[in-house]
Amino acid sequence: MNPIIRLSAFLFLAFTYSHVWAQDREGPLAELGEQLAGYGIEPHLQFTSLAMKNLDTGPRPYSFGNSGDLYIGADINLATLGGLDGAALHFEQTVFILDKGTGQPTAGNWQGAAGSYFAGAPLHNDIASNQLSVLTFEQKALDDQLDMHIGRTNGRRYFYIYNCENTVTCNDPILDASSGMLPPPFGAWGGYLKYQVNPGLYVHAGAFESNPVDYLKERKGLDFSTNDASGTSFLMGIGSKPGDDTTQYELNAYFNSSKQVDPLTGTSEHGTAGGFFKFRQTLWRGGQQGMQIFGSLSTTADDKQPFNHFAEAGLTYLAPFDRAQDKLNFKTSYLQVSSHQLQFQQRLRVAAGGDPELGERNVYALEANGHFALTRHFAIEPSIQYVINPDNYYNPGATQLSNNGFVVGLQLMLDVGSALGL
Repeated sequence: MNPIIRLSAFLFLAFTYSHVWAQDREGPLAELGEQLAGYGIEPHLQFTSLAMKNLDTGPRPYSFGNSGDLYIGADINLATLGGLDGAALHFEQTVFILDKGTGQPTAGNWQGAAGSYFAGAPLHNDIASNQLSVLTFEQKALDDQLDMHIGRTNGRRYFYIYNCENTVTCNDPILDASSGMLPPPFGAWGGYLKYQVNPGLYVHAGAFESNPVDYLKERKGLDFSTNDASGTSFLMGIGSKPGDDTTQYELNAYFNSSKQVDPLTGTSEHGTAGGFFKFRQTLWRGGQQGMQIFGSLSTTADDKQPFNHFAEAGLTYLAPFDRAQDKLNFKTSYLQVSSHQLQFQQRLRVAAGGDPELGERNVYALEANGHFALTRHFAIEPSIQYVINPDNYYNPGATQLSNNGFVVGLQLMLDVGSALGL
């Protein structure tokens, strides 16, 4: 399975928009929302739909894909509800709707049509109708300096800065392919610890079950056994987040104990490791407007992995039209494909009577995108990227190397719960 960080859409809404849009409740269920809040219950109901169009690249140019998700959940403050200081319960169910071109194996779907990681990654591969995404208990202690989570969750909820200011293409190939963690819609057993050393510095660590079989067998996250677990993903890191909410730095390392198989030689061994650094920094602010810089650097130490290195850098222009929620972004991305992955793809192409060329290790993407809040509860995120030297990661059996080309996307984001007054 090649999971995609599609739930970045939800995380961006839940952890960014909620603070920006926190106003007096309004809507047909506002009274119910106030009553629930009085008991410490904060429900959320959010919808996202991502449409992608491959203009002229990949094994099947002009292809189209769409993925829609409905996120239904609640955060329950147990101090308010039951007098348990610092304790909370978190729940979320993800319902997959409006899917076109999603699923496994990837070769016959959108990702296989687009071919390369950069082009295919934004659209995820849902094969079940729904998924239990979160069911966790949280406990804070030491005047909230210590934060602990345990239950059914996902490591990338805690260790990934969504620093791209656009949820369509904020992805990391190293984490996707090598960390052993499925994307955040898919929950597994895990535990997380964060300690706030001082107001601007924190350290954190966690361990999470790696169980792709749970996804492939369409168990919807309801099988709580670990019989099919392939291993455990261990993560630890250090981060800095000063008073400015738009500035953050984080350095993390991971170890995935699952068996790793070399696609070229077939040899295998247990365990792989890597690291990733992500940041965003405000350069200047003037009223609502401002400029940010963001970037990522990820690497893996295992030649069995499909990718060796990933780097990106970009600029964000805040409130370009004097609208506080709007953003314009431009970024460049670089990905180094492993030599064994290229040779593996070459072998499959030659066996199918296709192009005998090896292909390029160095893949690049240029991208422009934006976030536009059309109403208090509704936003869109258009994107266009040009992929140079595209790999065929999602369709290694394609008979021809993919051409350089454009991919466009449009994501719709609707905070249904807030619109209803919840």
